[in-house]
Amino acid sequence: MLRPLINRDPERERLEAAWQHAVSGSPQLVVLSGRRRVGKTFLLSHFATGKPAVFHAATRQGTAVELERLHESARRTLGDDVLALTGGSFAGWEAALRFFAAVTRDQPLLVVLDEVTYLSDGAPAFASVLQSVWDHLGSGTRLMIVLAGSAVRYMESLQAGGGALHGRPTVRLRMRPVDLWQAQAFLPDAEPTQLIEAYAACGGYPLHLQAWTTGDSTWDNLQRLAGEPGGLLLEDATGILNEELPGAGGYSRILAAVGRGRTRFSEIATEAGQRIEGPLDLLVQAGFVEREVPIGATRRARPLYRVADPYLGFWFAMLYADRGLIEGGQGRAVLDRLAPRWRGHVSNVFEGLARQHAIRLVTRGELPNAVVGRWWTSTGLPCEIDVVGLSGTTAVLVGEAKWRKRAVGARVVAELLAKRERLPDAADDPVVAIWASGGVTDSARESGAVGFDARALVDG
Repeated sequence: MLRPLINRDPERERLEAAWQHAVSGSPQLVVLSGRRRVGKTFLLSHFATGKPAVFHAATRQGTAVELERLHESARRTLGDDVLALTGGSFAGWEAALRFFAAVTRDQPLLVVLDEVTYLSDGAPAFASVLQSVWDHLGSGTRLMIVLAGSAVRYMESLQAGGGALHGRPTVRLRMRPVDLWQAQAFLPDAEPTQLIEAYAACGGYPLHLQAWTTGDSTWDNLQRLAGEPGGLLLEDATGILNEELPGAGGYSRILAAVGRGRTRFSEIATEAGQRIEGPLDLLVQAGFVEREVPIGATRRARPLYRVADPYLGFWFAMLYADRGLIEGGQGRAVLDRLAPRWRGHVSNVFEGLARQHAIRLVTRGELPNAVVGRWWTSTGLPCEIDVVGLSGTTAVLVGEAKWRKRAVGARVVAELLAKRERLPDAADDPVVAIWASGGVTDSARESGAVGFDARALVDG
């Protein structure tokens, strides 16, 4: 029996709506993309339950083997009598797809082709064949085909202008890792600070979060999942990266530099020891790296870069350089040595969560209506403000994020107000907000600050 499906209602509802269209005679072609471990297969398994469905999880065994496996999957769903019409096998992908279309004269049919990228490896013309079959489906065909794949750039290229499936999909879905607030459903018993630390290590990947044990300390979890040979968090990043990035180009070196805190273009290039213009642009386009400019600045402003995914940020900051040592049995020593780096990584994740929380509060009307982001300047004495909310060009919200056990006092509020003076256009009386994992003191509130501790952030 399948485990319950968590936090994927919007995706499932769109799939169910497409299925109803297919049942009524309007064929549906769905393209579902998302990185490994985000739960695509789990979602599709739930969706297919109770439907006449042929579910084919592709491998890299070559076209002949794939067609044989597909034929067997179809036999289990449709029965020997129906499959006898094929002569005992599918002669090719066109024959298989046309057979599925023909079957729907008698009943609706769902065909799921999971990890379709692997099919294309062995049959480069697969997408063109599907296009040809799809374009000539008869009226009233009650067929729904779902193409799922972890190679997001490839899946998008199929649908882009010039792609074999351009204009054909009736539904396009991109599954992303869950956010912190959705992650709570996977770790309902975690205390707020542990949930944030689990999210900082696991990111929003359901399988990672489900492997976290709330009864153990954060450090014990890290030791088990990242500090031992074969650990889930130690191993998974390689698969995620290999699905998307070419082997050449130095992408991992660039990600490692950014993960270790090299945020400026020149710093990244120096650390990576290579030219980075093209590879860095690709990493941004693929969503592995975020390019940021100060909120309110033009796109021509000098940007900063950061690893966009908390799990990959953790992996490159903590594990990438010392993976060999961990696999050699020295994981505990490696993690102990890198404890300060772990605190820095969690602090960076907490800062990003503070901005996300601010956006949620703005949406609910609990903070001033504003566009929220980060602001910094390198002119004169460097200055950075973690959370800034702009109404037009005026800063109506300024905020600071502090990952520390002890409560934050009035001194931090005073420092934030001093930073406010560096903003190009700040309101005379902006909302001052402090996000601190350990909360804020009475003196901080008396100084005019609104305080959010870890509990308030998680509950918000």
